[in-house]
Amino acid sequence: MSSIIAALSLVFKELLMFVAYVKNNAFPQPLPDTEEEKYLRLMAKGDPYARNKLIEHNLRLVAHIVNTLKTQSNVKLIG
Repeated sequence: MSSIIAALSLVFKELLMFVAYVKNNAFPQPLPDTEEEKYLRLMAKGDPYARNKLIEHNLRLVAHIVNTLKTQSNVKLIG
């Protein structure tokens, strides 16, 4: 039961962080290719810091995709 609560807490925390970025329009700059490759390798090994770093620095891309799909009314089709 505590693992479910911990997982929900983590998802909620990441969702709040995403909403804060979107509301404040304060996206971090994309990572340089070399840094992105480094963090991808670390994330593949299970490094949570690397995972979060990649998520944070790709929020601009996520927002762009969402806005593109929203204007095309395809958001419901993707789920």
